[in-house]
Amino acid sequence: MSRKEPMYCFRASWKLSTNFDPNSLPDWLSLDTDWQGYKISTLPWIASVARVVGALEIEDSPTEWMSYLETLGLREIKQVSCEEMFEDKGYS
Repeated sequence: MSRKEPMYCFRASWKLSTNFDPNSLPDWLSLDTDWQGYKISTLPWIASVARVVGALEIEDSPTEWMSYLETLGLREIKQVSCEEMFEDKGYS
């Protein structure tokens, strides 16, 4: 049995991410925005399948995900608590 992969959440600057194309976001990432910038979360149930078929070739760690997000054009990336990032969803 494989281990369950965690969900990771990040914020990135929309002002500095000028080479990022939100329309070309891979299926294993979720994207939202607010006044602070981009809100990105990993979708582990998709990422694990992408790894098996060879479409995603990074280790499952925050550091690797941040490096990967930089390759997509995102800048000033910071890991954040997923609970904190999604807390406003509970109030809408």
